[in-house]
Amino acid sequence: MNQTPVQDPIQQTDILLPPRMQTALEQYRQRVWMIKLAEAALAALFGLSLSYLLVFGLDRLFDTPSLLRVLILVAGSVGTVILFPLKYHYWVWCHRRFDQVARLLRGKFPRFGDQLLGIVELAQIQSPQYSSRPMYTSVPLIAAAMRQVDTELEKYDLSEAVPHPKHRLWAVLAAIPLLLIVTLNILLPAAGSNALARWLMPWRNIERYTFAQLAGQAEARVVAYAEPFSLEAELKQDSPRKPDTGQAQFGKQLPIVAERDNLTYQFDIPPQTAEGGILVRVGDARRSIPISPKMRPALTDLTAEAQLPAYLQLPTPRLQDARGGSINLVRGSTAVFKARATRNLSEATLNGKIQAVNGPEITTEALNVTTGIAYQLSWIDQFGLTALQPQTLRLQAVDDEAPTVNFNKLKNNQVILSNQVLAFGIQAGDDFGVKLIGLEWEGIVDPVQNPEPSTGEKIVAAGGPDQQQMSTTATFSAGKEKVRPQSLRLRAFVEDYLPQRQRVYSPDVVLHVLTPAEHFKWLAEQMALWVNAAQEVYDKELQLNQANRELSNLSTESLDDPAVRQQIQQQAAAETANAAMLESLIELGAELVQEATKNEEFDPNQLESWAEILQQLKEIAAEQMPSVADLLAQAAEAPGTPTETAETLPQSDLTAPTEPGQGQQEAEEGPPAPIGGEDRGLEKADKYGPDSKKPPEGLEETPEDPNNPGGDVNVDRSEPPDGKPGYLPANPTPLVLDFESGFNESEPAGQPPQVLGGMGIPVTVLKGSGQENEEGDPPSAQTAELVLQAVQEQQELLDAFAELAGDMNQLLLGFENSTFVKRLKAASRRQIDIAAEISSLDGFGLPDNEVENQVQRAKLGEQQVAESGTIFTLLEDMVAYADRKPSVNYSRVLYEMLAANLKRQIRAISEDINQNQVGQSTIESEFWADTLDRWAEQLVSPLPPPPPPGDMQLIILPNLPPKIIVEVLRIIDRQILLREETRELEQAKQAIEAEGYRAQADELKATQQHLHQRTKILVKQIDELPNAQEQLIQRHLNKLINASEVMVEVEEILAQPDTGAKAIAAESEVIEILLETARIPNAPMVVKVPPTSTSALLLMGMGDDSSQAFIRNRAPKQALGKSGRVLPEEFRQGLDVYFDALEGKSIESTSGSE
Repeated sequence: MNQTPVQDPIQQTDILLPPRMQTALEQYRQRVWMIKLAEAALAALFGLSLSYLLVFGLDRLFDTPSLLRVLILVAGSVGTVILFPLKYHYWVWCHRRFDQVARLLRGKFPRFGDQLLGIVELAQIQSPQYSSRPMYTSVPLIAAAMRQVDTELEKYDLSEAVPHPKHRLWAVLAAIPLLLIVTLNILLPAAGSNALARWLMPWRNIERYTFAQLAGQAEARVVAYAEPFSLEAELKQDSPRKPDTGQAQFGKQLPIVAERDNLTYQFDIPPQTAEGGILVRVGDARRSIPISPKMRPALTDLTAEAQLPAYLQLPTPRLQDARGGSINLVRGSTAVFKARATRNLSEATLNGKIQAVNGPEITTEALNVTTGIAYQLSWIDQFGLTALQPQTLRLQAVDDEAPTVNFNKLKNNQVILSNQVLAFGIQAGDDFGVKLIGLEWEGIVDPVQNPEPSTGEKIVAAGGPDQQQMSTTATFSAGKEKVRPQSLRLRAFVEDYLPQRQRVYSPDVVLHVLTPAEHFKWLAEQMALWVNAAQEVYDKELQLNQANRELSNLSTESLDDPAVRQQIQQQAAAETANAAMLESLIELGAELVQEATKNEEFDPNQLESWAEILQQLKEIAAEQMPSVADLLAQAAEAPGTPTETAETLPQSDLTAPTEPGQGQQEAEEGPPAPIGGEDRGLEKADKYGPDSKKPPEGLEETPEDPNNPGGDVNVDRSEPPDGKPGYLPANPTPLVLDFESGFNESEPAGQPPQVLGGMGIPVTVLKGSGQENEEGDPPSAQTAELVLQAVQEQQELLDAFAELAGDMNQLLLGFENSTFVKRLKAASRRQIDIAAEISSLDGFGLPDNEVENQVQRAKLGEQQVAESGTIFTLLEDMVAYADRKPSVNYSRVLYEMLAANLKRQIRAISEDINQNQVGQSTIESEFWADTLDRWAEQLVSPLPPPPPPGDMQLIILPNLPPKIIVEVLRIIDRQILLREETRELEQAKQAIEAEGYRAQADELKATQQHLHQRTKILVKQIDELPNAQEQLIQRHLNKLINASEVMVEVEEILAQPDTGAKAIAAESEVIEILLETARIPNAPMVVKVPPTSTSALLLMGMGDDSSQAFIRNRAPKQALGKSGRVLPEEFRQGLDVYFDALEGKSIESTSGSE
């Protein structure tokens, strides 16, 4: 029987193994593979089951972290991932051939295994694939050996020869966890499936199954910083277990226990300031909640964007700061609140209604303002935090208030000429814009004098919706407005934009319009009354003088009597009151003479006669009235025996110089006065105050005077000005000079020549060369032949009479609104005056609600607001003038003025005053006073270097006739008023019709033509003078010619018509030409009053404002008592005189060279 040979699928040979042997080996190989792979599979299953059970068990204790679950899964998968492949490689791949399988049998059957291995190897050697096959082999022998081994194979059970079988052990080991897993999943299917999911997918955030199941998720929570908060944990409805209590623990703090309320546990957590987590334990449930304390969201900005009613014509919304929680808006407005929080917001509500939120910004809906209402604004930030309490927003509806209007710089009961132009200011204000400002006049009804009074009105300036405050210049001329001479009431009116609102009027101002003849008669009557009042003052002074002389005759013992001392103080007080009355009279006299210059019926000779009256009174005060302060000092220091008074001396001794040996030895005499001047003797006077040689009676040293008015700014009274001589070479010819104020330091006194004549067209004079002072040797004394007789020391106080008369002269025709230099200087002086008023206010340093000077502060604040408007008008004029006449000086000053934003700065002072910031506002006012004065100085170029000093010489200059000078003054005055009329018409341009505007512009043009004709007449008159070829006369003539040419240009501009900046600039140029500004060295000098015969025209001069840059002492006010140290009355009086002398306020008087 033939048998088909069975070949090994893995190994084929020429000599085949017996079929039984081959089958046995294959079966054995399969068994080894199966057992060893079963061992690997069961071990892997055991590892996986064990890892699952470990996750299941740990989840019962706590929430197994994902990383730990990953590690457990990896450890459990080692058998599957690593051990099983290794087993397969070793037992399957490495035991594929029969020889490899035969070697395994050697472990169980060593001998038989060796035989079987040999047979398998012989079969492999005979195989064609075997490369080292022997050449000579015995096939029969090999076959016999195979048969022998095959026969012996029957004796062995190869299935028992598997090396170290452990599959049963691994089966038991794997069955135990598997049975446990099955049991757990049967008993706790939810827990088993949850553990299986968490075990198989450890990277996923699968919530751990607990028997006490908490609802919700463990999300991070932001809580209010340092505030207690509550934390709730809620069980699910289907929770298998529901413990009675739960715990919550923040970090390492003590746990907080809460009892179950239905399904909820509420934990009250104390305030926290650091980030951390709260671990909540409820049964086997664990939940860690991250906690981040943060500040509550707060509003950093809250504004109200108000859209005003349409009638106000203000389309741009107004922004108001609403952080205070309350705003007032005009009725009919709409408001949108815009808020900004400290962080991004998620929600905002207004009275419960959702509002728009964009990041940290909240924008509310538009709210109609019809009545007062309160809103509650709430917000929630991105972390869920809310504000501690909602923001209350109160909208208060207010009515559109009526505008206000008042006159500025307009006196009541003024007397004006019918052809006179009266310029003044009007201040108007409205909370939502001034529409227009106008003037209205109505004659005062009188059955006899004025049965049919005139009425009329005109528009002064057009406003605008954005013009809350307006300060404008207005003019009134009875002739221009076709108003016949009469007494009338003038009032300003203002309109705002509220429909059907009636005009609001200012208080009435009464004006008395007179014809030139009536005006002349009125002035004569007023001057007569003035002279009578001055005579009364003089009589009172004589009475005081007589009493003082009696006191001076008393002995020292009598002077020590308290009753006498009291009488001396009463005398001093009476003298002070009389001096105040005299000062008031002199100011009134100045106004009367100034009024006279406006009347063209007064020729220069008439004005000369009127001025002589003032000069005569001045001579009385200078030569006949004794010095009360000096007499009081003599009475206080008199020896035991009566002293010889001036009354017992010969009359000639009153004007004789003091001889050596008479009285006490005087100090070193100052330099003598030249011809025409009079030495004041201030250098020799034994005065009270710092220069006193001895203290008052009963005092060991000179005390400080607490009664001396303080607050003088920019006045250094610690020492007299350096190099101050006691004289000025007197020019008997009255020069029409306007000495402007300034803060320039005194320059060394020189030796000016004796000048005679030179009277001409007015010139504004700035004291100071504009150059740096150079140190040098003091000038030598004047020659003895130039010395005049000195007056006695007793005339000091009554020289104040002459000073006041001189001040009257200085006030005449001041033209403060003329040139840019004068306008800047005037603005500087007004700031100084305001600073003085501010410094005198009570309540320095106190809160605003604790002082009672609100009325005074409000008045000063209004003055500063008016000043800001005046300065802004000046700036506009300077800009227009600089465009017309480019200048380095003007460009430099304008650049500084524009950069300083002067109008806003001056208005800011008003706010400081209203807030009772007395010190700050005083400093700011003084600063701007100094700055304005400096700008005025910079407009005028410095003087050229002076010629070398030489001997004094006599210079005679030609003079212009007084009639021509007075006419030039009148032209300047009218040109200034014409500029104000032009400005007024430009302001009212938008409020009047085009035809009315052109008609008024034609009237202005006619006025300019009239001034041009008058100027041409003056040119002709000067050209016909005998001395017309003199250089000084030619210079005056050229001024008038140049001014006449510019006047023609003004006429052409007004004819267009154009009343804007171009016309203002041309009119300003006319004023600048006629009123030239020049410099003189600021050498310290005492102004001498010329003799009577040549004084009248000086009283018509342009004035001297040189001392106005300092705050003058105020008149003493009545008080109920005194505080501080009480000093003798004569001591205070002497200090006043002493300080007046130091400040250069006194004007020395002389009676001439006789």
